Amino acid sequence: MSFFNRIAGLFDRTPKEQIAGYSLSELQAVFTEPLPHTPALSLPPRVVSLEDTGVPAYYGALLIDGSDRDAFQALIEASFTLSHERSFNDLPVRQYENVENHQRLICFISTREFNAVTVRLVTNSTDFLEAIKRQRFAVPPPWVAFEGYDPAWWGTQLQGAQGYYNDQYFLPFFTSLSKAEKLAYYIRYTATQEWTESLTSIGDE
Repeated sequence: MSFFNRIAGLFDRTPKEQIAGYSLSELQAVFTEPLPHTPALSLPPRVVSLEDTGVPAYYGALLIDGSDRDAFQALIEASFTLSHERSFNDLPVRQYENVENHQRLICFISTREFNAVTVRLVTNSTDFLEAIKRQRFAVPPPWVAFEGYDPAWWGTQLQGAQGYYNDQYFLPFFTSLSKAEKLAYYIRYTATQEWTESLTSIGDE
């Protein structure tokens, strides 16, 4: 099932379902301005339009390194002002707005998954989405997400938590890197030779 179908199906099941701590009707009340349609718009990975659900906004999910959290927050504060906060799954969900540009952002951040920071957001700001894409936040590697995992077992046919992490976050990010960027990535995360060889074989498939 594609990322978009999974999100669309979320709203088909029951009105009690929530995305980033908001129900469909609540999202429709927050986002009322039609989305601008720019032919040249290139969305970041794992960002989809919610227009088919009646919400003129985009939904996105990111997995970023904990050390990048402040940089992500700085992107928010450069464009938005906090307007509302609620709790969802015992974590804060913050709603931001840019009154001048009629832009809004709902952001739900968790540190409970993959030894990293999971960001789920809903926004009608293409400027903010383009800023995220320019920033190119790194997805933490498997040896960070799953400490002690054997690199010889890593591959494209993973299941469970490893499969979800690989399919939804890591593999799309890693395969988009150039050779030079992969080298820098290995250096940043102190990749062992075993992990480097394992990921090189995946990249060659």
